[in-house]
Amino acid sequence: MRFFSDIHCHVLYGVDDGSRDIKQSLGMLLFMYEEGIRTVIMTPHFRVGFADAGRDVITERFEKLKAAASTDERLSQMKLYLGSEVHYYPSMAGWLDEGIVLTMAGSDYVLTEFAYTASLREIEEGISLLVNAGYHPVIAHLERCENLTGKMDDVYHLIEMGAYVQVNTESLYKRILGRTPFAVQLLKNDMVHFVATDSHGLRHRAPLMMDAARFIEKCCGREACERILCDNPLAIINNRIIDI
Repeated sequence: MRFFSDIHCHVLYGVDDGSRDIKQSLGMLLFMYEEGIRTVIMTPHFRVGFADAGRDVITERFEKLKAAASTDERLSQMKLYLGSEVHYYPSMAGWLDEGIVLTMAGSDYVLTEFAYTASLREIEEGISLLVNAGYHPVIAHLERCENLTGKMDDVYHLIEMGAYVQVNTESLYKRILGRTPFAVQLLKNDMVHFVATDSHGLRHRAPLMMDAARFIEKCCGREACERILCDNPLAIINNRIIDI
C-alpha cells in the first residue's frame, strides 16, 4: 500500500478548535507520519463568529510550522499544504475570489462545510453557486448532514451537480450513531471521493488513518483504497479534475 494523504485536518495551531500550539501541531504531524500519512492539507475552520482568523495570520503560522517540521528527520519527508474548511455562506464564492478564504493547496477545490441541519435545497444552492463560480466543492464530512442521511439519490444528485464527497475516517469504523452505516453505504456505492481524519488533537479526534485504510481495502479493494486515499488527493494538489 502506498503512503496516504489527509485533505481535512485541524493541525494548524491557534486558529480554530484544533491544535492549541506549535508543539501540539508537531505532535499531530508525527502521529500522522506513524499512521502512514505523508501529504497533508491543513484546513482551519472559517466560520464567522467562531473561527475567522485572517489569511495573513493563517499563512504566517503555517510557514512557522513548516519551518519547524523541516528540522525533524521524519517530518521533513512530509509535504504540507494549506487550505480552509469554509462554512458555507452565500458570499463564499466572493471570499474565495478575493482570497479572504483559501482553496485547498491553491487549487480550484474548496472544502465546504454545511450546517448539520441544512436542507437539501440549501446544499444544492451552495453547490450551484460554487460550481458556477469555477470552484470544485468538496462537501466536508457529508455523513453528518442530517437531511442527507440515508438518501442516496440526493447525494448522487449533488455529485452530478459537481460536488465531491468527503467522509471522516472514524465514521467508517467507529459506531457513531446515525453516521457509520451511512458513511459505509456511501463507500460501498462508490460515492466517496475522499476519506480524511478531520483531526483536532492527539487524543480527542486523533489523526487516525490506518484502521480506515484497512476497512476501505477490505470493503472495496486495494484499487479503491488507493484512489480515495492517494490518487484523488493528488488530483487536488495538481488541480486536476476527478472523474465523477
